[in-house]
Amino acid sequence: MNKKQIAMLQDIPLFQGFSVVGLKKFLKTFKHLPCKKGDIVFEEGAQEDSFFIVAQGFVVIEKKKDKAGKKFKRLAVLKKNDFFGEMAVIERQPRFAQARAMEDSDLFELERANLMAFIKACPEDGMSLLIEIIRIVLKRLKSTSDELIAVQGFIDVLTKSKRN
Repeated sequence: MNKKQIAMLQDIPLFQGFSVVGLKKFLKTFKHLPCKKGDIVFEEGAQEDSFFIVAQGFVVIEKKKDKAGKKFKRLAVLKKNDFFGEMAVIERQPRFAQARAMEDSDLFELERANLMAFIKACPEDGMSLLIEIIRIVLKRLKSTSDELIAVQGFIDVLTKSKRN
């Protein structure tokens, strides 16, 4: 473990509440995943249980628009320090959407079993991590709700103008 890796983790909002001991233990739980532009990190519907942190680059989260999987709707673009894939870790459900590297990127992958082992070994830091994941997921939910309200307002305007 080197100081550079510890400092890198401390810059990621998910880990800002961690102790140095917790960060050192956490470094042992994930694996580095280099991706080339266009690489699929995971496909929609895949049965996996890892989540990912963007260390470098950009990742797009996209949902299939057709059965053939040729057209996609962009749901989010994630950058350095963002995470994704938490739904599969928490819910143990198939992937809701696809994740694809938009450019050469470096990711950290954390499998569910390793996350649970870390939480048991370092409960205080594990709780800090879970609270931060929940906080960010709730922020994303609020943003999605705001977007739905805006779309509903637009639909209301269109419906009203058609009636007149």
